[in-house]
Amino acid sequence: MKQQTARYFTVAGQVLISGVLCGQGIAATNQPQAIAGKNEWLFYSVELTDASEQGATEASIDLISRFNKVLERNGVAMVLTMAPIKARIHSEFLPDSVTLNPYMAGNYERMAQALRAAKVNFIDLNGPFMKSPQRNGDTPLFLRLDTHWAPSGAMLAAEAVRAGLDANAPLRQVLDSIPEEKFVLTKSASKANSPMRDLVAKLPDNRSTFSPELVAPFVVSKDRKTSGSILGNATTPAISLMGSSYSAQWYRFPDALRYTLQKDLLAISVEATQGSWVGMESYLRDDAFQLNRPKLLIWEIPERDMSKPPDFKFREARYQSDNMAWLLRVAAWVQTTCLPSPVSVKVVAGSLKSADTGNITAENTSDKDFVELRFDKPLDKLDYLVARVATAGFKKMVLEASGPEAETRWFDVPVPGDGAMHALKVPLPTDGKGFATVRIFPGKNSRFGVSDLQVCRQPEDLLG
Repeated sequence: MKQQTARYFTVAGQVLISGVLCGQGIAATNQPQAIAGKNEWLFYSVELTDASEQGATEASIDLISRFNKVLERNGVAMVLTMAPIKARIHSEFLPDSVTLNPYMAGNYERMAQALRAAKVNFIDLNGPFMKSPQRNGDTPLFLRLDTHWAPSGAMLAAEAVRAGLDANAPLRQVLDSIPEEKFVLTKSASKANSPMRDLVAKLPDNRSTFSPELVAPFVVSKDRKTSGSILGNATTPAISLMGSSYSAQWYRFPDALRYTLQKDLLAISVEATQGSWVGMESYLRDDAFQLNRPKLLIWEIPERDMSKPPDFKFREARYQSDNMAWLLRVAAWVQTTCLPSPVSVKVVAGSLKSADTGNITAENTSDKDFVELRFDKPLDKLDYLVARVATAGFKKMVLEASGPEAETRWFDVPVPGDGAMHALKVPLPTDGKGFATVRIFPGKNSRFGVSDLQVCRQPEDLLG
């Protein structure tokens, strides 16, 4: 069977490190991001935190809990796991000037308890990492010169995920319902030099004179003897891994999961500048989710990112979002059926309207072209617009929403731009009494189409 390659919702085709220093609440450009420890070990200063971040962390846990409930209601089992901070797992190599404060020492377990209390299926990685003899062996769990885990850590994380699934009866039932596919593990007979050294570039003097770092690599491959056909099975895997750079293919966690689970999976990795929240939303609106929902969704978030909810102010502005607005958007994308709203929509005007129908098709649209929608009553914050939309060329639509008692707002809506029809689900929340009119500006396209317009409603208990 042909393995699914990792899909990346990234701005650039590389993994980048977040440009912020947490805890201290200052931009990373003002302070070095890498800390030089003992025995040529390097650490990421973003991992240094304190109790000042607890409020932001609790906001993240609340959002994850609400999102998990939406997934569960719509037939998707989610498992959350957190990559632990390197500074705790290999604290013996921290410089004498840096110590783990009590908050850092207990933060992982504190978050784990809160997530479980919120009925989130959480799988602990910190415990297995702290107990592993490899922490002090010749194959450490994290890379010495990089912020990410080593191959040994990736495999241990995958083994912990498998154990966590096996220990949870409902999740084990989901896992057992997915056909097994034989994956084979091949370990290298000798250690190899790791090219991963992202922290070296984060040092103030950008030193490059460190000793080579040897790791024990492995390769996971599909057993050809069990393949269904020479061309492979083209079906989309029933398991999705939505993760950070720790889940990038080159850090081996996706392949380690394929081996421990003996199932194929769709591996999705996002760079740190975007963050886990943008990554999850990008996946949900993609056809990868809309047309092929997984039975099991594994969400890997770095422990250090739990203090950075969608509204984290040091993230790039284009990746920031109001926390509840993020929840409204992802919840809309997850819904499998439209709960009718008391609000109805009609196309009443616009340069692209040519008939009394909710379906619009046009060719060679310009920046000034628009479709105007009018609602018979103002939209509520739980209402969202649903349609099928096609754009050929432009990958962003702009929605201008207005109302007699609502301040006009503009919403950027990403679209594939490939000319095919795709699902569109857009909440339009406002602090006023709701929008009454929406103009859709498709931009410059050789083809544009809208069909099946309707207004749906989120569950009443979504926002608490």
